[in-house]
Amino acid sequence: MDVSFDCYGTLLDTRKIKNWFIVFGTTHEVDGQAAWQQFELWKERLMYGERIVPFSILLKQTLNYVDMVLQTQSLFSNHFNDLFKAYKDLKPWPEVIHALRQLRESGNRVIIMSNSTSSLMSAHLDALGQQVDLTILPEQTQCYKPDLTFFNYASNQVIQPHLHVAMGYWWDIVPCHKIGWASVWINRRRLAPLTTIKPTYTLPNLKKLPRLVSLYDS
Repeated sequence: MDVSFDCYGTLLDTRKIKNWFIVFGTTHEVDGQAAWQQFELWKERLMYGERIVPFSILLKQTLNYVDMVLQTQSLFSNHFNDLFKAYKDLKPWPEVIHALRQLRESGNRVIIMSNSTSSLMSAHLDALGQQVDLTILPEQTQCYKPDLTFFNYASNQVIQPHLHVAMGYWWDIVPCHKIGWASVWINRRRLAPLTTIKPTYTLPNLKKLPRLVSLYDS
């Protein structure tokens, strides 16, 4: 069966991005925590604007907004390449590669649906041990998740039965609920879902996912 995944946070540990802002800010006597919060805020705003912006350009624009709000002139935007490298260097959570390998060895197809870009994804696929069969990116869908256009595009690429696996609640679990996809919430932060929007399954990480998939497909 097909098992689709969000990438950032679900498969790759993104804490390195926050840490980059903290360290960079400390080095330049700027509030790195505030910079990271502004980065997250503006990145999401730009993703859900009216026009699709390639992810690399979106990151550059986001840093411009960070500089604007923190009044740091071009401090952050001048270091876009360093941030992009931090994204490229992201590594998977400890259990991820083994879980993906188990899924594929059992005959499942692994698909990534990510708000990323092909130049980053090639590095991510290497980090994931090349255990991915298909990637779906905004370059194809012309929108970012949680836009339902992204999920409708993916619906034409996946074969039923199908499970979508993600840590992002608003970005993935909510649209899955809207279009009727079965979902697995990788709830690493131990959050409680909204009473009106619940995932089909919830796991703390991917360790038990291959077993769950085998039972779901039986």
